[in-house]
Amino acid sequence: MTRISAGFLLLLAGAAASLSAEESMWSALTQQQHAQLLAGKQVVLEEEISGKPWPRFTIYHLVKGTPADVAAIFWDCELDPKYIPDCLSVRIISRSAPWIHDGEYTLKMPLFLPDEVYVSRNELKRHSATSYEISWKVLRSRYSESCSGSLRMQEHDGKTLLCYSNLIVPGSRIARLLRSTAGNQVVSSVQALVRQIASEIEMRPQLLEQQLHSLEHALETAK
Repeated sequence: MTRISAGFLLLLAGAAASLSAEESMWSALTQQQHAQLLAGKQVVLEEEISGKPWPRFTIYHLVKGTPADVAAIFWDCELDPKYIPDCLSVRIISRSAPWIHDGEYTLKMPLFLPDEVYVSRNELKRHSATSYEISWKVLRSRYSESCSGSLRMQEHDGKTLLCYSNLIVPGSRIARLLRSTAGNQVVSSVQALVRQIASEIEMRPQLLEQQLHSLEHALETAK
């Protein structure tokens, strides 16, 4: 697997802030990166963080469909084992609010390591009709000291620009050796999400309709 009304001037100010936020993702990228995205390729960035053994991975992709489509598919985390590589199971174990849920994830690990089992708190937000965000924070994990990230979705020229960002701090000596594996997993997971988005829009509209209904239900009390 991120709402205003107190007079005309405040409404205008809110609209301007929303527009600025929506423009920021695309405008923050270079012309070369724009070309990559328009050609259907990913933009993959690694940001070294002082004192952290692994970088923050950030991936941009431009996909067909609306921001709501992308948010609805990603929010349906229990579907992850159907398309995310090495994801063995996901189950929602609690909901503190309709737009916040805790999920237990089981991932297959390399090098004959026991499976990773972690619990992540996921939060859904709608910044505007064309801008959504799903953020997460790992509460407990077998291999990580901490993990947090987000998926942001913004409309761009009739498509959706998504930005997946994740920072993992490994919690064991063995995990620290898996830096390249972690990077590959992030890239392959976003690629799998992009394929799932295309598949549902083109061939599984009924499933997508159900997911959109669940998305709206989660957000309707979060205004």
